[in-house]
Amino acid sequence: MEFEDKAAEYAPKLEALQRELATRGVEFIEVHTVDTSGAFRSKITPLKLSTYGESINAILYCVTHGDGQPMGDVAFASPSANEENGFPNIKGIIDPATVVQHGWKPKFASAITSSYMLDGAVCPFDPRGVLARVEERARALGYEPMIALEYEFGIFHADHDLMRAGRYRELKPWGHSLINYDLVRSGEYQDFAAEFITRMKSIGIGVASLVTEYGYGMYEYALTPKSALQAADDAMRAKLHLRELCAERGLVATFMTRFQPPGKESACGAHHHVSLWRDGKPAFAAGPNRLTPVAEKFLAGLLNRMQETHLLFRPTVNSYRRFDRGAWSPEDVAWGFENRTAPIRAITTPNDGACRLEHRAPGADINPYLSIAAILAAGCEGIEKDLPLEAPVTSNLANLDKPKLPRTLNASIEAFAASDFCADAFGDAFRDNYAESRRAEQVAFDAWQASHITDFEWQRYFVS
Repeated sequence: MEFEDKAAEYAPKLEALQRELATRGVEFIEVHTVDTSGAFRSKITPLKLSTYGESINAILYCVTHGDGQPMGDVAFASPSANEENGFPNIKGIIDPATVVQHGWKPKFASAITSSYMLDGAVCPFDPRGVLARVEERARALGYEPMIALEYEFGIFHADHDLMRAGRYRELKPWGHSLINYDLVRSGEYQDFAAEFITRMKSIGIGVASLVTEYGYGMYEYALTPKSALQAADDAMRAKLHLRELCAERGLVATFMTRFQPPGKESACGAHHHVSLWRDGKPAFAAGPNRLTPVAEKFLAGLLNRMQETHLLFRPTVNSYRRFDRGAWSPEDVAWGFENRTAPIRAITTPNDGACRLEHRAPGADINPYLSIAAILAAGCEGIEKDLPLEAPVTSNLANLDKPKLPRTLNASIEAFAASDFCADAFGDAFRDNYAESRRAEQVAFDAWQASHITDFEWQRYFVS
Protein backbone atom coordinates (compact mmCIF):
# COMPACT_ATOMS: atom_id res chain seq x y z
CA MET A 1 0.00 0.00 0.00
CA GLU A 2 1.44 3.39 -1.01
CA PHE A 3 1.78 6.36 1.33
CA GLU A 4 -1.43 8.21 0.42
CA ASP A 5 -3.56 5.11 0.89
CA LYS A 6 -1.89 4.27 4.18
CA ALA A 7 -2.24 7.85 5.42
CA ALA A 8 -5.95 7.81 4.58
CA GLU A 9 -6.37 4.52 6.46
CA TYR A 10 -4.50 5.76 9.54
CA ALA A 11 -5.87 9.33 9.72
CA PRO A 12 -9.08 8.63 11.73
CA LYS A 13 -7.16 6.44 14.19
CA LEU A 14 -4.39 9.00 14.68
CA GLU A 15 -6.90 11.83 15.17
CA ALA A 16 -8.76 9.81 17.80
CA LEU A 17 -5.50 8.92 19.57
CA GLN A 18 -4.43 12.58 19.57
CA ARG A 19 -7.62 13.54 21.43
CA GLU A 20 -7.41 10.60 23.82
CA LEU A 21 -3.77 11.15 24.78
CA ALA A 22 -4.31 14.88 25.31
CA THR A 23 -7.21 14.05 27.65
CA ARG A 24 -4.89 11.71 29.58
CA GLY A 25 -2.33 14.49 30.10
CA VAL A 26 0.23 13.52 27.49
CA GLU A 27 2.32 16.53 26.41
CA PHE A 28 5.23 14.98 24.51
CA ILE A 29 5.79 12.10 22.10
CA GLU A 30 8.90 10.13 21.20
CA VAL A 31 8.77 9.17 17.52
CA HIS A 32 10.96 6.15 16.69
CA THR A 33 12.29 5.00 13.32
CA VAL A 34 14.25 1.73 13.02
CA ASP A 35 17.62 2.05 11.29
CA THR A 36 19.46 -0.63 9.33
CA SER A 37 21.56 -1.84 12.27
CA GLY A 38 18.57 -2.27 14.57
CA ALA A 39 18.59 0.90 16.67
CA PHE A 40 15.76 3.33 17.27
CA ARG A 41 16.50 6.79 15.88
CA SER A 42 14.12 9.05 17.75
CA LYS A 43 12.90 12.60 18.15
CA ILE A 44 10.89 14.19 20.97
CA THR A 45 8.17 16.65 19.98
CA PRO A 46 5.11 18.20 21.56
CA LEU A 47 2.22 15.77 21.22
CA LYS A 48 1.26 15.66 17.56
CA LEU A 49 0.11 12.57 15.70
CA SER A 50 0.45 13.83 12.17
CA THR A 51 -1.95 12.48 9.54
CA TYR A 52 0.25 13.75 6.71
CA GLY A 53 3.46 12.05 7.72
CA GLU A 54 6.81 12.57 9.40
CA SER A 55 10.02 13.79 7.80
CA ILE A 56 12.72 11.12 8.04
CA ASN A 57 16.34 11.63 7.05
CA ALA A 58 17.14 8.86 4.56
CA ILE A 59 20.66 8.61 5.99
CA LEU A 60 19.14 6.41 8.71
CA TYR A 61 19.40 3.57 6.19
CA CYS A 62 23.12 4.08 5.62
CA VAL A 63 24.54 5.10 9.01
CA THR A 64 27.11 2.78 10.57
CA HIS A 65 27.13 1.27 14.05
CA GLY A 66 27.98 3.84 16.69
CA ASP A 67 27.84 6.50 13.96
CA GLY A 68 31.37 5.60 12.96
CA GLN A 69 33.21 5.23 16.27
CA PRO A 70 36.16 4.88 16.40
CA MET A 71 36.95 5.29 12.68
CA GLY A 72 34.83 8.30 11.75
CA ASP A 73 33.01 6.33 9.03
CA VAL A 74 29.58 7.80 9.75
CA ALA A 75 27.83 6.44 6.64
CA PHE A 76 28.35 3.71 4.07
CA ALA A 77 27.68 3.91 0.33
CA SER A 78 23.95 3.50 -0.23
CA PRO A 79 21.28 4.49 -2.76
CA SER A 80 19.13 5.71 0.15
CA ALA A 81 21.26 8.81 0.76
CA ASN A 82 24.49 9.91 -0.96
CA GLU A 83 26.38 12.80 -2.54
CA GLU A 84 24.52 12.37 -5.82
CA ASN A 85 20.99 12.67 -4.40
CA GLY A 86 21.97 15.24 -1.77
CA PHE A 87 21.02 13.19 1.31
CA PRO A 88 17.27 13.79 1.07
CA ASN A 89 14.45 13.31 3.51
CA ILE A 90 11.89 10.61 2.91
CA LYS A 91 8.48 10.20 4.56
CA GLY A 92 7.28 8.16 7.49
CA ILE A 93 3.90 7.62 9.04
CA ILE A 94 3.15 6.63 12.62
CA ASP A 95 1.56 3.21 12.93
CA PRO A 96 -1.42 3.80 15.27
CA ALA A 97 -1.01 0.30 16.72
CA THR A 98 2.34 1.40 18.21
CA VAL A 99 1.12 4.50 20.07
CA VAL A 100 1.46 4.06 23.85
CA GLN A 101 1.50 6.30 26.90
CA HIS A 102 4.37 5.67 29.32
CA GLY A 103 3.05 4.62 32.70
CA TRP A 104 6.23 5.67 34.52
CA LYS A 105 6.39 9.03 32.73
CA PRO A 106 2.74 9.86 31.89
CA LYS A 107 3.44 13.16 30.17
CA PHE A 108 5.21 11.09 27.47
CA ALA A 109 3.89 8.78 24.77
CA SER A 110 5.83 7.06 22.00
CA ALA A 111 5.17 5.67 18.54
CA ILE A 112 6.98 3.82 15.73
CA THR A 113 6.97 4.84 12.08
CA SER A 114 6.96 3.00 8.78
CA SER A 115 8.91 4.58 5.91
CA TYR A 116 7.99 5.63 2.37
CA MET A 117 9.89 7.25 -0.47
CA LEU A 118 9.02 10.78 -1.56
CA ASP A 119 7.01 9.42 -4.52
CA GLY A 120 4.83 7.49 -2.06
CA ALA A 121 6.27 4.03 -2.70
CA VAL A 122 7.15 1.79 0.23
CA CYS A 123 10.77 2.38 1.31
CA PRO A 124 12.66 -0.81 0.35
CA PHE A 125 15.32 -0.23 3.05
CA ASP A 126 12.97 -0.03 6.05
CA PRO A 127 13.51 -3.14 8.26
CA ARG A 128 10.03 -2.79 9.75
CA GLY A 129 8.52 -2.84 6.28
CA VAL A 130 10.54 -5.94 5.37
CA LEU A 131 9.11 -7.84 8.34
CA ALA A 132 5.56 -6.63 7.68
CA ARG A 133 5.68 -8.06 4.16
CA VAL A 134 7.11 -11.41 5.29
CA GLU A 135 4.51 -11.68 8.05
CA GLU A 136 1.77 -11.24 5.44
CA ARG A 137 3.31 -14.14 3.53
CA ALA A 138 2.80 -16.39 6.56
CA ARG A 139 -0.76 -15.19 7.00
CA ALA A 140 -1.48 -15.87 3.33
CA LEU A 141 -0.65 -19.51 4.10
CA GLY A 142 -3.31 -19.46 6.79
CA TYR A 143 -1.06 -19.15 9.85
CA GLU A 144 -0.46 -16.55 12.56
CA PRO A 145 3.22 -16.46 13.61
CA MET A 146 3.85 -16.05 17.32
CA ILE A 147 7.30 -14.92 18.42
CA ALA A 148 8.95 -14.42 21.81
CA LEU A 149 12.48 -13.08 22.23
CA GLU A 150 14.84 -13.40 25.16
CA TYR A 151 17.86 -11.11 25.43
CA GLU A 152 21.10 -11.64 27.33
CA PHE A 153 23.00 -8.43 28.10
CA GLY A 154 25.51 -6.80 30.40
CA ILE A 155 25.08 -4.09 33.02
CA PHE A 156 27.99 -1.99 34.28
CA HIS A 157 28.44 1.01 36.54
CA ALA A 158 28.56 4.03 34.26
CA ASP A 159 31.78 6.05 34.18
CA HIS A 160 31.33 8.66 31.49
CA ASP A 161 34.99 9.73 31.48
CA LEU A 162 36.07 6.16 30.75
CA MET A 163 33.31 5.75 28.15
CA ARG A 164 34.23 8.97 26.34
CA ALA A 165 37.82 7.73 26.23
CA GLY A 166 36.70 4.38 24.78
CA ARG A 167 37.99 2.50 27.85
CA TYR A 168 34.90 0.30 28.22
CA ARG A 169 36.81 -2.74 29.46
CA GLU A 170 37.65 -0.81 32.64
CA LEU A 171 33.99 -0.40 33.62
CA LYS A 172 32.94 -2.31 36.75
CA PRO A 173 30.21 -4.96 36.35
CA TRP A 174 27.01 -4.41 38.32
CA GLY A 175 26.79 -7.01 41.07
CA HIS A 176 29.35 -8.97 43.04
CA SER A 177 28.79 -12.52 41.74
CA LEU A 178 28.63 -14.47 38.49
CA ILE A 179 25.96 -16.95 39.62
CA ASN A 180 22.87 -17.80 37.55
CA TYR A 181 19.41 -17.08 38.98
CA ASP A 182 20.75 -15.12 41.95
CA LEU A 183 18.32 -12.76 43.74
CA VAL A 184 21.00 -11.01 45.81
CA ARG A 185 23.71 -10.22 43.28
CA SER A 186 23.32 -6.61 44.42
CA GLY A 187 21.07 -4.90 46.92
CA GLU A 188 19.25 -2.99 44.19
CA TYR A 189 18.65 -5.91 41.82
CA GLN A 190 15.14 -6.94 42.91
CA ASP A 191 13.89 -3.36 42.87
CA PHE A 192 15.46 -2.85 39.43
CA ALA A 193 13.75 -5.97 38.07
CA ALA A 194 10.37 -4.98 39.51
CA GLU A 195 10.62 -1.50 38.04
CA PHE A 196 11.55 -2.79 34.59
CA ILE A 197 8.69 -5.32 34.56
CA THR A 198 6.22 -2.66 35.78
CA ARG A 199 7.30 -0.13 33.16
CA MET A 200 7.00 -2.66 30.36
CA LYS A 201 3.55 -3.75 31.56
CA SER A 202 2.39 -0.12 31.39
CA ILE A 203 3.08 -0.05 27.63
CA GLY A 204 1.66 -3.48 26.90
CA ILE A 205 4.91 -5.48 26.89
CA GLY A 206 4.93 -8.70 28.91
CA VAL A 207 8.18 -9.65 30.63
CA ALA A 208 8.08 -13.36 31.43
CA SER A 209 11.22 -13.16 33.59
CA LEU A 210 14.38 -11.23 34.39
CA VAL A 211 17.28 -13.27 35.76
CA THR A 212 20.99 -13.05 36.45
CA GLU A 213 23.03 -14.98 33.89
CA TYR A 214 26.37 -16.75 34.29
CA GLY A 215 29.05 -14.08 34.35
CA TYR A 216 29.91 -10.83 36.10
CA GLY A 217 27.44 -8.18 34.97
CA MET A 218 25.40 -10.68 32.92
CA TYR A 219 21.57 -10.62 32.91
CA GLU A 220 18.68 -11.86 30.78
CA TYR A 221 15.05 -10.94 30.22
CA ALA A 222 12.44 -12.94 28.32
CA LEU A 223 9.45 -11.31 26.62
CA THR A 224 6.04 -12.92 26.21
CA PRO A 225 4.84 -14.03 22.75
CA LYS A 226 3.29 -11.64 20.25
CA SER A 227 2.62 -11.63 16.52
CA ALA A 228 5.77 -11.07 14.46
CA LEU A 229 5.71 -7.30 13.97
CA GLN A 230 4.52 -6.70 17.52
CA ALA A 231 7.27 -8.95 18.86
CA ALA A 232 9.94 -6.95 17.04
CA ASP A 233 8.42 -3.66 18.23
CA ASP A 234 8.38 -5.01 21.81
CA ALA A 235 11.99 -6.15 21.51
CA MET A 236 13.13 -2.71 20.39
CA ARG A 237 11.19 -0.91 23.08
CA ALA A 238 12.29 -3.22 25.88
CA LYS A 239 15.92 -2.73 24.90
CA LEU A 240 15.54 1.07 24.78
CA HIS A 241 13.72 1.33 28.10
CA LEU A 242 16.11 -1.09 29.82
CA ARG A 243 18.92 1.24 28.82
CA GLU A 244 16.87 4.21 29.97
CA LEU A 245 16.29 2.65 33.41
CA CYS A 246 20.01 1.87 33.70
CA ALA A 247 20.95 5.46 32.86
CA GLU A 248 18.62 6.78 35.56
CA ARG A 249 20.45 4.63 38.13
CA GLY A 250 24.03 5.40 37.18
CA LEU A 251 24.37 2.19 35.17
CA VAL A 252 24.95 1.38 31.52
CA ALA A 253 23.72 -1.67 29.58
CA THR A 254 25.43 -3.36 26.64
CA PHE A 255 23.98 -5.75 24.07
CA MET A 256 27.26 -6.52 22.30
CA THR A 257 27.43 -10.28 21.99
CA ARG A 258 30.72 -10.86 23.79
CA PHE A 259 32.36 -8.45 26.21
CA GLN A 260 34.36 -11.13 28.04
CA PRO A 261 37.23 -12.95 26.25
CA PRO A 262 36.05 -16.04 24.34
CA GLY A 263 35.86 -19.07 26.59
CA LYS A 264 35.25 -16.97 29.70
CA GLU A 265 31.78 -16.65 31.23
CA SER A 266 28.73 -16.15 28.98
CA ALA A 267 28.10 -14.39 25.71
CA CYS A 268 24.91 -12.50 24.86
CA GLY A 269 22.36 -14.36 22.76
CA ALA A 270 18.86 -13.34 21.68
CA HIS A 271 17.02 -16.63 21.35
CA HIS A 272 13.85 -16.52 19.21
CA HIS A 273 10.90 -18.73 20.19
CA VAL A 274 8.72 -19.31 17.15
CA SER A 275 5.40 -21.04 16.53
CA LEU A 276 2.55 -20.90 14.06
CA TRP A 277 -1.11 -20.88 15.10
CA ARG A 278 -4.27 -21.55 13.10
CA ASP A 279 -7.83 -20.91 14.29
CA GLY A 280 -6.55 -20.26 17.80
CA LYS A 281 -4.73 -23.59 18.02
CA PRO A 282 -0.98 -24.39 17.97
CA ALA A 283 -0.08 -25.68 14.51
CA PHE A 284 3.21 -27.29 15.62
CA ALA A 285 1.96 -29.43 18.51
CA ALA A 286 1.75 -33.22 18.13
CA GLY A 287 2.73 -34.42 21.62
CA PRO A 288 6.05 -34.92 23.43
CA ASN A 289 9.05 -35.17 21.07
CA ARG A 290 6.80 -35.00 18.02
CA LEU A 291 6.01 -32.26 15.49
CA THR A 292 3.14 -31.84 13.07
CA PRO A 293 3.81 -32.05 9.32
CA VAL A 294 3.59 -28.25 8.97
CA ALA A 295 6.14 -27.83 11.78
CA GLU A 296 8.48 -30.26 10.05
CA LYS A 297 8.22 -28.38 6.75
CA PHE A 298 8.74 -25.03 8.49
CA LEU A 299 11.79 -26.41 10.30
CA ALA A 300 13.17 -27.91 7.09
CA GLY A 301 12.93 -24.46 5.54
CA LEU A 302 14.90 -22.92 8.42
CA LEU A 303 17.70 -25.43 8.00
CA ASN A 304 17.70 -25.13 4.21
CA ARG A 305 18.32 -21.36 4.28
CA MET A 306 20.27 -21.02 7.52
CA GLN A 307 23.65 -20.40 5.89
CA GLU A 308 22.27 -17.78 3.50
CA THR A 309 20.41 -15.91 6.24
CA HIS A 310 23.11 -16.28 8.89
CA LEU A 311 24.20 -12.66 8.43
CA LEU A 312 20.89 -11.51 9.93
CA PHE A 313 21.58 -13.56 13.07
CA ARG A 314 25.24 -12.58 13.47
CA PRO A 315 25.57 -9.13 11.86
CA THR A 316 28.72 -7.64 13.44
CA VAL A 317 32.41 -8.38 13.84
CA ASN A 318 31.78 -9.04 17.53
CA SER A 319 29.03 -11.60 16.73
CA TYR A 320 31.62 -14.16 15.66
CA ARG A 321 33.36 -14.13 19.05
CA ARG A 322 30.23 -15.81 20.42
CA PHE A 323 30.72 -19.07 18.44
CA ASP A 324 31.01 -21.88 20.99
CA ARG A 325 28.96 -25.05 20.68
CA GLY A 326 30.07 -26.13 24.15
CA ALA A 327 28.62 -22.91 25.60
CA TRP A 328 25.36 -23.49 23.68
CA SER A 329 26.08 -20.99 20.90
CA PRO A 330 25.54 -23.04 17.72
CA GLU A 331 28.09 -23.73 15.02
CA ASP A 332 26.26 -26.28 12.83
CA VAL A 333 23.14 -26.53 10.68
CA ALA A 334 21.14 -29.01 12.74
CA TRP A 335 18.18 -29.48 15.04
CA GLY A 336 17.12 -31.66 17.95
CA PHE A 337 14.47 -32.07 20.59
CA GLU A 338 15.58 -30.10 23.67
CA ASN A 339 19.10 -29.79 22.23
CA ARG A 340 20.72 -26.50 23.25
CA THR A 341 23.89 -27.12 21.22
CA ALA A 342 21.98 -27.03 17.89
CA PRO A 343 20.71 -23.81 16.31
CA ILE A 344 17.13 -25.11 16.39
CA ARG A 345 15.86 -26.59 19.65
CA ALA A 346 12.40 -28.15 19.33
CA ILE A 347 10.38 -27.73 22.54
CA THR A 348 7.26 -29.88 22.82
CA THR A 349 6.48 -29.83 26.57
CA PRO A 350 4.85 -29.23 29.02
CA ASN A 351 1.71 -28.77 26.88
CA ASP A 352 0.56 -28.14 23.31
CA GLY A 353 0.44 -24.37 23.82
CA ALA A 354 4.15 -24.36 24.68
CA CYS A 355 5.21 -26.24 21.53
CA ARG A 356 7.68 -24.10 19.59
CA LEU A 357 11.03 -23.88 17.86
CA GLU A 358 13.81 -22.01 19.62
CA HIS A 359 16.29 -20.45 17.19
CA ARG A 360 19.54 -20.12 19.12
CA ALA A 361 21.86 -18.57 16.52
CA PRO A 362 20.87 -14.89 16.95
CA GLY A 363 22.97 -12.72 19.25
CA ALA A 364 21.83 -9.69 21.22
CA ASP A 365 23.24 -7.40 18.50
CA ILE A 366 20.57 -8.41 15.93
CA ASN A 367 18.04 -6.17 14.27
CA PRO A 368 14.94 -8.10 15.48
CA TYR A 369 12.83 -7.11 12.48
CA LEU A 370 15.35 -8.77 10.18
CA SER A 371 16.09 -11.86 12.28
CA ILE A 372 12.36 -12.58 12.62
CA ALA A 373 11.84 -11.90 8.90
CA ALA A 374 14.63 -14.37 8.02
CA ILE A 375 13.06 -17.10 10.18
CA LEU A 376 9.56 -16.59 8.79
CA ALA A 377 10.67 -16.33 5.16
CA ALA A 378 12.70 -19.54 5.34
CA GLY A 379 9.98 -21.38 7.25
CA CYS A 380 7.26 -20.28 4.83
CA GLU A 381 9.34 -21.53 1.90
CA GLY A 382 9.63 -24.88 3.65
CA ILE A 383 5.83 -25.09 3.83
CA GLU A 384 5.30 -23.84 0.27
CA LYS A 385 7.81 -26.29 -1.19
CA ASP A 386 6.86 -29.21 1.08
CA LEU A 387 10.51 -29.66 2.10
CA PRO A 388 11.45 -32.93 3.86
CA LEU A 389 12.97 -32.73 7.34
CA GLU A 390 16.19 -34.51 8.27
CA ALA A 391 16.33 -36.61 11.43
CA PRO A 392 16.95 -34.82 14.75
CA VAL A 393 20.39 -34.88 16.32
CA THR A 394 20.58 -37.41 19.16
CA SER A 395 24.32 -37.41 19.87
CA ASN A 396 27.21 -34.98 20.30
CA LEU A 397 27.22 -32.53 17.38
CA ALA A 398 30.98 -32.19 17.63
CA ASN A 399 31.27 -35.78 16.38
CA LEU A 400 28.85 -35.36 13.47
CA ASP A 401 29.57 -34.14 9.96
CA LYS A 402 26.89 -31.45 9.78
CA PRO A 403 27.10 -28.39 7.50
CA LYS A 404 28.74 -25.49 9.30
CA LEU A 405 27.47 -21.95 9.75
CA PRO A 406 29.74 -19.27 8.27
CA ARG A 407 32.54 -18.58 10.76
CA THR A 408 33.32 -14.98 9.83
CA LEU A 409 31.41 -11.81 9.03
CA ASN A 410 32.90 -11.81 5.52
CA ALA A 411 31.71 -15.36 4.85
CA SER A 412 28.19 -14.52 6.02
CA ILE A 413 28.13 -11.38 3.88
CA GLU A 414 29.07 -13.28 0.75
CA ALA A 415 26.46 -16.00 1.38
CA PHE A 416 23.76 -13.37 1.93
CA ALA A 417 24.78 -11.12 -0.98
CA ALA A 418 24.77 -14.04 -3.44
CA SER A 419 21.43 -15.42 -2.27
CA ASP A 420 18.52 -15.32 -4.71
CA PHE A 421 16.33 -16.47 -1.84
CA CYS A 422 17.23 -13.35 0.20
CA ALA A 423 16.58 -11.11 -2.81
CA ASP A 424 13.17 -12.70 -3.34
CA ALA A 425 12.24 -12.68 0.35
CA PHE A 426 13.41 -9.20 1.29
CA GLY A 427 13.79 -7.39 -2.05
CA ASP A 428 16.87 -6.88 -4.21
CA ALA A 429 17.33 -3.31 -2.99
CA PHE A 430 17.24 -4.32 0.65
CA ARG A 431 19.55 -7.32 0.18
CA ASP A 432 22.18 -5.25 -1.60
CA ASN A 433 21.95 -2.32 0.82
CA TYR A 434 22.18 -4.55 3.87
CA ALA A 435 25.15 -6.47 2.46
CA GLU A 436 26.88 -3.13 1.85
CA SER A 437 26.17 -2.07 5.45
CA ARG A 438 27.90 -5.21 6.74
CA ARG A 439 30.85 -4.79 4.38
CA ALA A 440 31.28 -1.33 5.88
CA GLU A 441 31.56 -2.96 9.33
CA GLN A 442 34.26 -5.33 8.14
CA VAL A 443 36.17 -2.59 6.33
CA ALA A 444 36.10 -0.36 9.42
CA PHE A 445 37.37 -3.16 11.65
CA ASP A 446 40.13 -4.10 9.21
CA ALA A 447 41.24 -0.48 8.94
CA TRP A 448 41.29 -0.08 12.71
CA GLN A 449 43.24 -3.32 13.16
CA ALA A 450 45.77 -2.31 10.51
CA SER A 451 46.43 0.96 12.34
CA HIS A 452 47.17 -0.63 15.74
CA ILE A 453 49.95 -2.74 17.21
CA THR A 454 48.21 -5.46 19.20
CA ASP A 455 49.00 -6.60 22.75
CA PHE A 456 49.99 -9.96 21.23
CA GLU A 457 52.71 -8.28 19.14
CA TRP A 458 54.08 -6.21 22.04
CA GLN A 459 54.28 -9.19 24.38
CA ARG A 460 55.61 -11.66 21.83
CA TYR A 461 58.15 -9.63 19.91
CA PHE A 462 59.36 -6.65 21.99
CA VAL A 463 62.04 -8.52 23.92
CA SER A 464 62.68 -11.39 21.51
